[in-house]
Amino acid sequence: MPIPVNCPCGTGTPYEICCGMYHNNPGTAPTAEVLMRSRYTAFAISDFDYIAATQKIKDDPKQTTADIKDSNEHTQWIKLEINEVEEGLEKDKQGVVSFSAHFKEGKHIGRLSERSIFKKTKGQWFYISGEHEVQKNTPLVNSEGMKIGRNDPCSCGSGKKFKKCCAVN
Repeated sequence: MPIPVNCPCGTGTPYEICCGMYHNNPGTAPTAEVLMRSRYTAFAISDFDYIAATQKIKDDPKQTTADIKDSNEHTQWIKLEINEVEEGLEKDKQGVVSFSAHFKEGKHIGRLSERSIFKKTKGQWFYISGEHEVQKNTPLVNSEGMKIGRNDPCSCGSGKKFKKCCAVN
């Protein structure tokens, strides 16, 4: 998938100076929230190697990059909303990030709401586990920061114009 100009994580910052920095240097995210945003962006641009490198899942420690790709390759991530952050700062050893991620699969849209748990080991943040709920066929509520014109590049990173991509019902 082509690399988007603006970072899919929703900061409004160019990808290369936002999550792109962490994708090029796994293990350098300074906080749990930054790691969560960079992982969302990795899902959005299909960088499954980064996802595998930044997790130590308790329930599935042997999950491979191929496993991650198989379960996510048909999902188009549209928008990220951070709902709450508990700890997870540079000085902390653990943190929790609650978020909602809007997605599209085929003609269906939905929202993944998750409370993700992160742990810092030897100076590096890792995704450990999460409690999530998936709601199908949810309306995508656009914030002021998400407004894009029909002829603007789609925020999902597909490289297509918005009107030919996520704007299509």
